[in-house]
Amino acid sequence: MNRAIIIMTKVPIAGTVKTRLHSILSPEECAELAAAFLQDTVGKAQTVHSKKIIAFSPSDKRDELEAVLPSEHFLIAQNGADLGERMFNAFQFAFERNLDAVVMIGTDSPTFPADYIEQAFDCLENADAVLGKTTDGGFYLIGFQCRLQKEIFENVEWSSARTFRQTKENITRLNLNLQEIPSWFDVDEPEDLHKLFAEFQTDKRTREIAPETFRWLTNQKIFSKPND
Repeated sequence: MNRAIIIMTKVPIAGTVKTRLHSILSPEECAELAAAFLQDTVGKAQTVHSKKIIAFSPSDKRDELEAVLPSEHFLIAQNGADLGERMFNAFQFAFERNLDAVVMIGTDSPTFPADYIEQAFDCLENADAVLGKTTDGGFYLIGFQCRLQKEIFENVEWSSARTFRQTKENITRLNLNLQEIPSWFDVDEPEDLHKLFAEFQTDKRTREIAPETFRWLTNQKIFSKPND
């Protein structure tokens, strides 16, 4: 199966990323954290498949994006009026290059295991679509075989507690065979960052999955360790 991974990302620029963390981090720190998330996401994807497409926004910040990536990558600018249209266009770009299965991930869930991407591709051997739900009602992974339809991404309240449910309903309404992989959590709010820090303290595997994020968060000394 000819496959690829799309990584959807915002370019980590101060004041434009991780803004819901401004109560505990400065805009510059939020950008540094977002850069670490991106680097770990790219590294994780690389362990699964070498063919990666990084779809970024804003489109005029390519140089800033390249400055934080560890090596050269296939970059495309996101294009569309909302997140759903941007996701559809990124998938369409990939499928126009004769791919059989494409999995898309974001950068907000830095510690989900690379095995989950492998599971998603395994699902697409038999299913039309695959989803990985986040605990806040969104999703951290979505993938398709080449039966891509624009209606999947329409009438969805993006970045809400209803995103996963509405996307799933669209997929099933189109009579597509959907499979799901295990859920994970996004890091958007201060309590999510606390959860991430606690996870790093208790689970060595997550430190290996997201080493840049672990290093950054440890160096900042934002939180105390459990026994401090």
